[in-house]
Amino acid sequence: MKVSNQTAVQINELLKEIVGKYPSDGENTTMTDLSFQANQETGELIVLDDNDHEICSNTIDEWIDCQDDNFYDRVRESLHQCIVEHKAAMESLSLLKPYSFVLVDENRETISEIYLVDDNTMIIESEELMKGLDQDLDNFISRLLKE
Repeated sequence: MKVSNQTAVQINELLKEIVGKYPSDGENTTMTDLSFQANQETGELIVLDDNDHEICSNTIDEWIDCQDDNFYDRVRESLHQCIVEHKAAMESLSLLKPYSFVLVDENRETISEIYLVDDNTMIIESEELMKGLDQDLDNFISRLLKE
């Protein structure tokens, strides 16, 4: 999915605000993950820390009154693309590693992880890696139950 220019600009403004809140000065590291909460009715995108304090927010015009059943999938993909485009800045925030960018719902329950920053972990972004895992696990359980 390609993120529209307007949506990318509005998300990038939000990412710049995050960089401003957590500059990469190497001092004053904070221990938190960053949660993104998108509102399908208002188009508002809020960034929260682990204590549910609002870091910043912006309205994404294309998300206002969005009736798409795959809304959160679209939001996750849009955020992921923009974060990857600014990978260097997002990975040098003054946050204690490892930290994550996660998508949460209105109850602040995690929907999905958007991006993980960790010096010691290799992240493989491939849907092929987990393809067929459900079937393999089902087969494994079936064989165990037969024994």
